[in-house]
Amino acid sequence: MKTIKYILAILLMPALFACEDFLDREKLGEETSDVYFNSQEKAIHSVSAAYSDIKDYRFCWAWWAFGETLSDNAVYSGSDGDQAGFEPLKTFNGTPDMGLVTNKWRISYRGINKASQAIEGISAMNDALFASVSIKKRLIAEARFIRAFFHYELVRAYGRIPISDHFIKTASEKIGQSEISDVFAFITSELELAQADLPLKSEYDAADLGRVTKGAAQAYLAKSYMYMKEWDAARDWAKKVIDSKEYSLDPSYAHIFSFDGEHGVESIFEISFYNSETETSAFSNNGNFQTLFMLPRNITYGYGINQPTENLYDAFMAANDPVRMNASLLTTQEVYDIELADLYTALSAAQESGDAAAITKAQTDLQSGKDRLQFNRTGFYNEKMYVHPEKRSSEIRNNPNNIRLMRYAEVLLIYAEASAQVSGGEAEARAKLNMVRDRVQLPDVTASGQALLDAIYLERRLELAGESDRYHDLLRLGKASILPKWSEAKKYWPVPQAEIDVTTGEISQNPGYVGGN
Repeated sequence: MKTIKYILAILLMPALFACEDFLDREKLGEETSDVYFNSQEKAIHSVSAAYSDIKDYRFCWAWWAFGETLSDNAVYSGSDGDQAGFEPLKTFNGTPDMGLVTNKWRISYRGINKASQAIEGISAMNDALFASVSIKKRLIAEARFIRAFFHYELVRAYGRIPISDHFIKTASEKIGQSEISDVFAFITSELELAQADLPLKSEYDAADLGRVTKGAAQAYLAKSYMYMKEWDAARDWAKKVIDSKEYSLDPSYAHIFSFDGEHGVESIFEISFYNSETETSAFSNNGNFQTLFMLPRNITYGYGINQPTENLYDAFMAANDPVRMNASLLTTQEVYDIELADLYTALSAAQESGDAAAITKAQTDLQSGKDRLQFNRTGFYNEKMYVHPEKRSSEIRNNPNNIRLMRYAEVLLIYAEASAQVSGGEAEARAKLNMVRDRVQLPDVTASGQALLDAIYLERRLELAGESDRYHDLLRLGKASILPKWSEAKKYWPVPQAEIDVTTGEISQNPGYVGGN
């Protein structure tokens, strides 16, 4: 492993963000790590603190800004200022001091350090402090998964990153950047250790839904090996998830993304949000701030950011895939129908009455309502993140809809892709691919060779549209050059300048950026 001296600028014990059920805890307080770990309850709290950074709105913001709006699936949109602020990233001319670039790095390493603290603190605790040794092992495994997950998110966004495999107590400690292959090797090692001690989803109580499971660790193992192009391993780990019988495809694609579909039969890992009446600030709330970003601008209280493209719409149309298109894309007219339902009702009533003055007023009111929709750059919105008016929180940051990070359908597609890459695996690849297609009433694929792989790649785009994986797929498949302004040299985000500034020149910037090599 290549080592370059590096200083991690990490907050050692940030305040805990509470969360519904298993994350709904008091913050850790001022106790030091040396004395904190003295009960099972505190061990649980320490792991909950590590989970909390996954739901930090800045982490989630960077998650879709990199994975979705850098791709052909979406534009950043929003106000003219919003659009202009993101334009350097969209045109692959981002700078190392941009907020999105800095926040993803900082919050991910903060989560990693919390996880490392939990691993080391809990490992040192006497087994007698726990109701059972299995609980102790499970908590360590959860923290190990979280540490792997943040490394996974970092390496996909920045390429070469430092591997942080222990609790960092001082800002003077130096860690080296590692090659991408070494980072993925660390991730898979962590996940293999974690999956051995994690419960199945069915073994958790309802209050613990959202905690990582054996299936989640195995699914991310399959996906990590997919990135590494180690197809046998990717297929084997995906098969473990499939053979567990813990998951199945939801018969209704749209239902997956509804409130009723949260933690459903297809859910392997998702971020749980809820509407906290006492926590409403940007930095201490338990709601899904991303809904605020993506709701249509001004006709709702949303910012109108992350709008799907006509290119994505065309892909759905070309595939004759109305089921997933209608569950993924919300059209302008559908926005009007939902947000202005009362005005449409008033117009209908006026027309039935035949009162010309009432009709004119209702038409004027309806047009005024439509005119409130601002900065609608594509004509589409992300249906998977849309919350209908009757379900919305009165506090704009606290919408309670969950974000799906890993679904069973994706595991089937990982298995299909890996099988198609190995000798004798095409029949299995088609079988799993067609399971996903059958759910949305599409005909079976019968192709072989490259045509089969291309069908799987397209299926990933349509199945996962709006779920922030498209740019990552374009990168790993060598297809990102289809994007206007794309640059091989700037395919990853730059290392944050603030992180470079705290060194004395030991860290190297990513190629293509000022100071990169």
